[in-house]
Amino acid sequence: MKGFTFLTTEEVVKVHDATLQILENIGVSSSSEKFKELLLSNGCKEENGRIKLPADIVNKFLQKAPSTFKMRRRDDEPDLEIGARIGYSQICSGTPHVLDLETGKRRSYRLKDLEDLTRLGDALPNIDIVSCGVPTDVDEHGYMTTEVATMLRNTSKPARVPIESTVELPYIKELLALIAGGMDEFRENPFLYLEVSPLSPLDFAGLPADAIIELAQAGIPTGLIPCNMMGATGPMSLIGAVAQQNAEVVTGIVAAQMVNPGLPVIMSPRVTFIDMKSGAGLWAAPEVGLAGACSIQLAQHYNIPVSVSAFSVASKVPDQQSGYERCFNYICATLAGCDIYAAAGSLDNALIACYGQLVIDSEIASMGKRITRKIEVTDEALAVDVIAEVVNSKSSFLEQKHTRKFLRAGELWAPQISDRSTFAHWNEKGESIAQKARNTAADLLKTREPIMEPAAEKEIDRIIQSARK
Repeated sequence: MKGFTFLTTEEVVKVHDATLQILENIGVSSSSEKFKELLLSNGCKEENGRIKLPADIVNKFLQKAPSTFKMRRRDDEPDLEIGARIGYSQICSGTPHVLDLETGKRRSYRLKDLEDLTRLGDALPNIDIVSCGVPTDVDEHGYMTTEVATMLRNTSKPARVPIESTVELPYIKELLALIAGGMDEFRENPFLYLEVSPLSPLDFAGLPADAIIELAQAGIPTGLIPCNMMGATGPMSLIGAVAQQNAEVVTGIVAAQMVNPGLPVIMSPRVTFIDMKSGAGLWAAPEVGLAGACSIQLAQHYNIPVSVSAFSVASKVPDQQSGYERCFNYICATLAGCDIYAAAGSLDNALIACYGQLVIDSEIASMGKRITRKIEVTDEALAVDVIAEVVNSKSSFLEQKHTRKFLRAGELWAPQISDRSTFAHWNEKGESIAQKARNTAADLLKTREPIMEPAAEKEIDRIIQSARK
């Protein structure tokens, strides 16, 4: 689908030029000696403790990033074509809370929730990539290894994990090699990507900066996901915040390409904003959607895959506010031509995970795929002869083979949970969409079968125990 343009071509170039000015004149800071040495040895300069990136260096290494790459599905379904503007939906990460499936009350996110939400995402047809919340009942030793293992053993779909450091990278690589049959095989057909978050404004702290280098060395697809807040850690002007965050993302991608030219990367800008009345960080519509759309156009200017927070909302429950907020953010990303729609199943500014909301978001994603599907303008689809037949014979379109053919081919979107019955039929139950989604989630979780062989499960347990020690 050709993207709707929120910015003109000239405006995109102007934001890119501002990005280059930020990097060349202001530069970035970093407490990582390895990161600074990497940039300096590739033509960057250090002034007053900041690393400045000349425009020609930035443009040179941006061009080395691949425009597309495949994420493998470990079942019989087609692999994901990241960068092809197909629009894949991804479960939210970083949520410390969850709405309990049985009670509907907020509580701390636990490892069992990661397991169940991964299984639910695996079952939902329009959730394409799983991710993780923040389990509060997992020991800090082996924490990330446990998260990655829990996802890989409960889904055949690709996974995404935010990473703060590479302390546990050797064990994560063991898991990837176990599942793929070796790290070379994983690099050839990756099924997981890891995301690193620089600090806004323009600060590459030691552990995240080192992580960019080590992930690139390992050949693991890498995302860059700074999260600046308009008015707090970024400019109050929306396009200024986009330009700053673009500079942060671009720096990480340039560094990754310096280490491993051609490494698959994903731009994951997350411009949010601060509520000046309360000080709360908000991931709500409409600014999150608009900023994401602008960032999508910048990523397309660079020809690099992009992910934005399309499902994020401020609403605390899956209500009407959640519906209109997430649909606005989602449609902005859809019109712009996004690759990965992030934050599915999230509420409360990405602080709460919700089982029922994930089911609803799969429905929203299904509608998104329908509106981005190419409309075939063929003689058969234009149906001039069919119209003539009906009019001249005074018959009905219901009698035509053309009607049956196009209906069976999926011309009409078919809902999974949305109610389209008569009022009388609906009124027999009077079930809200939120309750129906919760019931659907519970039913799907009851029927999911294990996907791992016992021998692989045993080896995964061994790797987790090694990481904890």
